[in-house]
Amino acid sequence: MVNDYPYKGKCGPVDRWAYFACQCTSFVAWRINERLNIKFNNHYKGPNWGNANTWDEAARKTGVKVNKTPVPGCIAQTNKGGGGAGHVAWVTKVSGDKVTIEEYNYRNYRAYGTRTVPKSTFENYIHIKV
Repeated sequence: MVNDYPYKGKCGPVDRWAYFACQCTSFVAWRINERLNIKFNNHYKGPNWGNANTWDEAARKTGVKVNKTPVPGCIAQTNKGGGGAGHVAWVTKVSGDKVTIEEYNYRNYRAYGTRTVPKSTFENYIHIKV
């Protein structure tokens, strides 16, 4: 786990994945591109993925698996937080009933952070490749 996000310190404008830089959605879109080698963007497979609170719906519309079972390399998603916009994070480790995640713009405003939390912290786990 390392903060190698290309927009760190350059927040605000729309990034190359059609999200606002330094938001959780931008960070996770970048992780999907870099770690899974998938050309993911805000219109992946057609629909607008939008804010984090609609990623689960967009995933289902496009046939991407959504469930309650996290694995490293999947996306943790919740409708809660983010001022009503929800939150997404990158799952790096699963141990028992805990997940370790990397994220942007949660506890650290427009900045990188990591947490280990109960699996139930997130409503869904989106499996774009894993």
